[in-house]
Amino acid sequence: MKIVFLDFDGVLNHYLMLLNEPSEQRKRFSQPAVERLNAIVKRTGARVVVSSSWREWNSVDALRTLLAEEGFVGEVLDHTPILHPRTARLPDPNPGQTRCMEIMQWIDARPERPESFVALDDLDLEWLAAYHVKTESDTGLLDAHVEMAIDILGETP
Repeated sequence: MKIVFLDFDGVLNHYLMLLNEPSEQRKRFSQPAVERLNAIVKRTGARVVVSSSWREWNSVDALRTLLAEEGFVGEVLDHTPILHPRTARLPDPNPGQTRCMEIMQWIDARPERPESFVALDDLDLEWLAAYHVKTESDTGLLDAHVEMAIDILGETP
């Protein structure tokens, strides 16, 4: 199984979108970013595990519905566990390290390790650098990121 660990803020939505689109026309996510995510899952057969902080106030079912309403066509499998820096006992807790620990904990809890995985995130995930496609919070998921993610996951014929 191939997994995309998905952040929302800075990946599916971004600051320029918020600045440039009138609020009455604005969607929660950038449609080009959702289309790019769709391209990743279609070309690789990957499933999504939400790693975004949005999982703190949304169930997996609510996240599935939210993404589907925004045009996502893939499968939302799960979300990562929620670790808080104090309870995670990190030597230097920062959001990127916490996110890495949450992703690693999700992987470790599976009976079978994913065939491949990628983390789409605007945080610095240095502990998962080989599996991380870093987006920028002002632009979100771009075409170049799609190709990087597919290279990490492996394209399905």
